[in-house]
Amino acid sequence: MQNNRTHSKRKALTRTAIAIAVSGAIPMMAPQTASAQAEALEEIVVTGIRSSIKRAQDIKRDASGVVDSIAAEDLGKFPDLNVAESLQRIPGVSIDRSAGEGQQVTVRGLGPQFNTVLMNGRQIATDSGGREFNFDVLASEQITGADVYKSGNSTLQEGGIGATINLKTARPLDTPGLQVAGSVKAIYESLSEDTTPAASVLISNTFADDTVGVALAVSHQERNVQTNGIGTAGWRSGQTISNRNDGVLFENAYIPRNWDQIVDQQERTRTNASLVLQYAPSDDLTITLDGFQSKFEVDSLVTDLASWFEPDRVGSGTIDPTTGTLLSFTQGVGLHQGSGDPASDFVSSTRNSRDSTTDGFGLNVDWAINDKLTGTLDVSTSSAENDQAGRNRFNVVGIINSYSFNGNPGGIATVQHDGFENGSLPSEDRTRMHYNEKSGTTNQDEIDQVKLDFVYDMDSDIVQSIKFGAASTSRENSRFQITGSQCAFCGYQVAAPNSTIGLAPFTVENFFPGLIDTFYSYDGDAYIDYLASTGNPIVPTLQNNRFTINEDVTALYADVTFNLAVGEMPLTLNVGGRYAETDIDVTAVQSFVSDVVPTSDLTLFANRFGPATDITESGKYDHFLPNINAKLELNDSMLLRFAAYESLTRPTLSQLSPATTFNEPRRQNLTAQGGNQALEPFESTNFDFGFEWYYGDSNVFSAVYFNKDVGNFITTLTGSETFILADRSAANGFRCADALCAPGALIPGQDFVATTEELIGESEVYTVARPQNGKSAKVDGFEIAITHLFDNGFGISANATFVDSNVSLGSDTTERFALEGLGDSQNLIVFYEADSWQARIAYNNREAFLRQIDNGFNGEPVNTSDFGQVDISASYDINDMLTVFFEGINVTEEELVQTGRFAVQTFNIQDNGSRYAVGIRGKF
Repeated sequence: MQNNRTHSKRKALTRTAIAIAVSGAIPMMAPQTASAQAEALEEIVVTGIRSSIKRAQDIKRDASGVVDSIAAEDLGKFPDLNVAESLQRIPGVSIDRSAGEGQQVTVRGLGPQFNTVLMNGRQIATDSGGREFNFDVLASEQITGADVYKSGNSTLQEGGIGATINLKTARPLDTPGLQVAGSVKAIYESLSEDTTPAASVLISNTFADDTVGVALAVSHQERNVQTNGIGTAGWRSGQTISNRNDGVLFENAYIPRNWDQIVDQQERTRTNASLVLQYAPSDDLTITLDGFQSKFEVDSLVTDLASWFEPDRVGSGTIDPTTGTLLSFTQGVGLHQGSGDPASDFVSSTRNSRDSTTDGFGLNVDWAINDKLTGTLDVSTSSAENDQAGRNRFNVVGIINSYSFNGNPGGIATVQHDGFENGSLPSEDRTRMHYNEKSGTTNQDEIDQVKLDFVYDMDSDIVQSIKFGAASTSRENSRFQITGSQCAFCGYQVAAPNSTIGLAPFTVENFFPGLIDTFYSYDGDAYIDYLASTGNPIVPTLQNNRFTINEDVTALYADVTFNLAVGEMPLTLNVGGRYAETDIDVTAVQSFVSDVVPTSDLTLFANRFGPATDITESGKYDHFLPNINAKLELNDSMLLRFAAYESLTRPTLSQLSPATTFNEPRRQNLTAQGGNQALEPFESTNFDFGFEWYYGDSNVFSAVYFNKDVGNFITTLTGSETFILADRSAANGFRCADALCAPGALIPGQDFVATTEELIGESEVYTVARPQNGKSAKVDGFEIAITHLFDNGFGISANATFVDSNVSLGSDTTERFALEGLGDSQNLIVFYEADSWQARIAYNNREAFLRQIDNGFNGEPVNTSDFGQVDISASYDINDMLTVFFEGINVTEEELVQTGRFAVQTFNIQDNGSRYAVGIRGKF
């Protein structure tokens, strides 16, 4: 029988350690550290909306700190199609989406990197390249519950200033006997107009008088997704707007770098499988061996009508005098002053593809050593990889052409290309070859943990329990890049092999109204094959900007819970502290830029690199993190909470890399990005004060004030860095004399265009984006929530989060510090459950927030506008075993809008459409 000590904190080690522990670890069993009350509630069989609400409320009420939970409505039935989309219903939680699907979680305005994500108490590796966990790798059907711990507790793994999120999966001994649950459904996407299948099954059974249990869960989902988008790489500030004929038109103006009209067609396939084996030879001992694997593949084909803007070829324009932003302007052939003529580009790429594998395996032994002492040993390992190195392609074919930009403030910005109107296109004979690339990055993450926890139940009226334990976590995170490019035909000088590459008109279905929806497309792979046939193959090579970060954390903790009283009011006081020591070793291979040379295209240059350099760095720091949690029960239905605690979040592992990536250079635009091995962790002093009123049956009102004083904030900022270049003398192959280096002249024997000044310079200044520790910041706010169930089957759940900070970006371009992701949010859910019917309408709104303080291109910010989404679901129970259901996500087809520093600067608009599912679910 599963007791209330079975699910606690767990320890991790390597896969080899797991094999050793299976045979030899039983004598040193240790306790898990999750809430005992919450674990006891796992024995409840939950069915239906009302029952799941009641279970989540019980977890919240019994916890010593501030905790919000979501419980499955039934075995294999989490409330939403996606775990992140369920989490956003919790007060203070908001999400970021990928292809319309919840991917990363922000808590109390602190972004995904501030949250520690666990599964059954164990940390999960992530394919994101940082500490941010991507929830879209997990099928919601395999999750039975999720707890969001917002206040600190010494028993919880450190690292989450925002929150610690623990996902729970089914355990066979929790539900004795044969349990079979599964579903089959069809998913319809409104933009692609495709319908794809999804299916899941969960089988659990117990044997030998319920002492042996086995649970197997498998799920498979396919989606054919279309995402429509328009946007720019960024708005360039301080530009002189001019042309060859009229001279200067505007000074110190903003102009977009480029403008893309994009359709991204993705085939997304996710397969999850998990297996759990449990053995409980006595009431005092339970052994659990489990593992899971997720395979998530995204095959992306991006088709793009693109335009590149230069400030020295603007024929005419209008400007916003308040912000200096160009509201409309033209780019004309024959007007440039050195940048080259504009071109209508037809881009084909696979840049949003993904090949992700995530897995986790663990052994947990829970042993009631005697009547008072319980121990839990947990050993686990988890790995994740997104393998795209050298696998993505990027191709450009274009037509030298004029076009005009209309920012259309308050509406959708457009670019009108000459010759594109009402589905008609310029002659395909005008198409010319341009730039080609094969590239990609592989992220790898591996986490090994071992945790040993003890709980001593005191036979005392004052001291309830003492918890103590230790944990060791080893993490290795690495990244490498394989890239190759071909610019032999850059500059739109050579006719494109249209028949060979299959050039043909392409029409975007369900595109933004008023925009060009028909342009040319082609087979990018055939384009690359053609280059090879002409003796100009793309040869991707391993780049010398790779790194490996090794992080070892050793932690010790102690925690005491007291049962006290204030008058007649019971007071539960939890006091604890956690000590964590962190060791970091960084190794990297780096080649620094040694030269920048022009190509045959006036706007494109090429980097040349020096020899590879090995870089080795190390660091060490330690923290003591105390906490106090107090719960005062005013009466049978009302209670007050107070929590004061220290917390930390370590720098994202990729941010610690000293490696620098140099981007493909363009005229007057040399950029790069890299890490900073000297980063220090975020440190936060926090307190929460809350009130909860449990009135009626399953009705609750709660309000929480939270305050976080965070130091060492890390933000990505751009700055100028000078790199010394190689000797550009004739001895090194540069044969340039003034007579040969007139602007635009091709140097004999060379394949690039240059001037004397460009060839003789001894250094180049790059705009480099790097993470840096910034100022301190105070974040505070309120969370208010109410859930009320009516007697007629209806119910309502509503919450709102109001969050503020003492810093903001403002309009001053010299102010470089602000909090990303900080914004208010609201949720409203109205549901009905009676007899065989269930129905739910959910509205989630995230108000405007700063998405990025630095866009990584030129130091300008990116802001996200208000976004409100409506989801619906309904089901009907045919009988006790079968249920038919319907689900709809973003049924009003809201679009995600982002702007630059000012609202008139459209940065990106993304339309993911809506998706619907209809299916049948069974439980036997």
